[in-house]
Amino acid sequence: EIEIFSQNKKIGINISDDGDGFRQDIIQKLGEPYVNSTLVDKNKKGLGLGIFISKTLLERTGAKILFQKSSLGGALIKVIWKEIDLKN
Repeated sequence: EIEIFSQNKKIGINISDDGDGFRQDIIQKLGEPYVNSTLVDKNKKGLGLGIFISKTLLERTGAKILFQKSSLGGALIKVIWKEIDLKN
């Protein structure tokens, strides 16, 4: 589910799903390169570089990225830009 919003010179995107959500041991490290977890399925070969690159590029545009568990139990990613001139 994707939600786009704007209010008070702030614009954002919320991206959520109904999957397993983020594991607690890596949620604070998401966005760093080479994230590794002992709880991540050993068959998965990702190193977290995709999230790291995406987060870095978004932050260069002035965005703040938050990784959370949604209230429904899945993953929730919030991307928020502050002080956007919505008239241009």
